[in-house]
Amino acid sequence: MDGRRLSLREQRILAEIEASLRRDRKLDERLRELRLPRRLRLLSAQRRLRGAELSLLIPTTFLLLFAAIRTAGLGVIIGCCVVGSVTLLLLSGVLRSRVERRRQERVAADGSPRLTSPE
Repeated sequence: MDGRRLSLREQRILAEIEASLRRDRKLDERLRELRLPRRLRLLSAQRRLRGAELSLLIPTTFLLLFAAIRTAGLGVIIGCCVVGSVTLLLLSGVLRSRVERRRQERVAADGSPRLTSPE
């Protein structure tokens, strides 16, 4: 909100609307059974798994890096490079989506899109 409050009349109207919606049993049942489409549920699960993957991949990357430095074996070095690149790809995707989400929230909160230079 931008700091403005609702007037008493607006508060009363809002309270009446909310009371009316609470009495609507059919709407209440529909809202309780409301589910996201399958595609959005899968995307949500993927986002949660991304955090779990990163929480395992980051320490694994560091352990492989230390092992590669210590042993200098070709297999360990290749493994470190592969795991490190996957970790960096996932991390960049998370950071990119977080920046985009914040940008969208800022535009939504402001109400007007910001003028930016073409990328």
